[in-house]
Amino acid sequence: MKSPPRSLPARFICGGSLVPILIVVAALALSTAIFFLFTKKKMLAKQDAAPPVVADAKTTAPGKEAAKDAPSSTPTPVTPPKPAPAMPAPTPVAFGFARPLDLGKQLVRSLATGDFTTAGKLAATADAAQSDSATKLFEKLASMGFKPGTEDQVELLGLVENRTRIAVPFTKPGTNEMVRIQLDLERDERMGWKIAKATLPKEMSSAIAGMPAMISPAAGMPPPAPGTLAPAAPMKQLFTVEDGTDALAFASDFVRLLLKHDFAAARAFVDDAKVPVERLVGLCIVFEEGQYALNTSKPLIVTIANPEVSWVIAQVQSEALQQNTEFGVELKRGDIAQPWKVVGLNLSDILGAFAKNASKLGVPYTPIVKNPKGGESLALYFEYDRAELHPRALKQLEVISALMRSDHSKKLRIAGHTDEKGRDDYNVGLSRGRAEAVKKQLVALGVPADQVVTTGLGKAQPLSPNKKSDGTDDPEGRSHNRRAEIYLDF
Repeated sequence: MKSPPRSLPARFICGGSLVPILIVVAALALSTAIFFLFTKKKMLAKQDAAPPVVADAKTTAPGKEAAKDAPSSTPTPVTPPKPAPAMPAPTPVAFGFARPLDLGKQLVRSLATGDFTTAGKLAATADAAQSDSATKLFEKLASMGFKPGTEDQVELLGLVENRTRIAVPFTKPGTNEMVRIQLDLERDERMGWKIAKATLPKEMSSAIAGMPAMISPAAGMPPPAPGTLAPAAPMKQLFTVEDGTDALAFASDFVRLLLKHDFAAARAFVDDAKVPVERLVGLCIVFEEGQYALNTSKPLIVTIANPEVSWVIAQVQSEALQQNTEFGVELKRGDIAQPWKVVGLNLSDILGAFAKNASKLGVPYTPIVKNPKGGESLALYFEYDRAELHPRALKQLEVISALMRSDHSKKLRIAGHTDEKGRDDYNVGLSRGRAEAVKKQLVALGVPADQVVTTGLGKAQPLSPNKKSDGTDDPEGRSHNRRAEIYLDF
């Protein structure tokens, strides 16, 4: 027979022994409440923030089924990949030139090595959209037989408006004759100098024919919208062909012919009715005796550039005389369809500078003088009481003889002069001897004797006073009068 269950001992029922049990139960209840009220909420929040785990046929364990609330027809969500960082645009070819000639020399180097791509980019630094066309142009010039000159043949022509012009030489196909591409350069803060315009000689015009127009919209014009026609806008043309209307190019060719003492070719640039031939010959003589050359930094400057009238200042320098000076060239034409002509030469600065410093060369005076009877003439000077030619006169007569040999129909008059010292009959004879000495030298240089007419005028036509205002002797004035004047009756 089973015993009845025992009841709790009386000591556990007593109020004092039940307290610990109640404390334990209360602690458990409190911890359970804290879990559900705070800890579980934080766990759920973290779970919601975590990216969902996607299970597909490859990641589901064998024998396991997908959750019932995710039907198989629903596409599996895929986290999109992060876009790849954008690659920086390629850096364009950079050029930097401290001087305009540096740019021209770099272009010659690129062309000489057949690097037409670099040459094209260099030509189109002001407008990169035209670099491909420039490259094709240089390639075509090479295929036609045009060869670039050397670096030392690149020339600085001068300044026109806000641009500096240089010339890059090329040899014509099958010849040694040189032609030039003229480049107008502008200052650029990033690259120093850039090409704003390139002018090709007429001999290269066929290189542009048939090629895409090497032009682009003017700076600042927005591109046309897709499917629309480009609006009419001014166009900027990089390559052009010379048309003979550029004043700077015309003046540059003229001055360079004079510096080479090619009088006959230079004279074709001149309006004979406006410019006395004596001034042209005198300028050649000054160039020869003073050993002048164009200034290397600013040779020519266009000061007035109108369609029908232009003024150009030619700046020259002489190491022999240790001086820099200039002269003016005035150009004019009837209209823009006609070629330029030289209608004026302002030689006051160069003649004054030459006369002031010519003593360094052992020659005292300017070769061009105002004739007492009007007009201008060429003057050759003599020592006191002598009829022998000064070494300076020999150089002058070489220039004049070349002019005379080019046209046997022309006549040349020579008049001898003296100062007032001595008897009149003696001075007339001395003046004739001086004129005959000049003629003799011209004949020795190949001028036919019947082209030269001489006379002796003695002291009758002084250029300067023989005495000072106080009546005393003026040696310098008398030295001006010991001369032979040459009149070119052209």
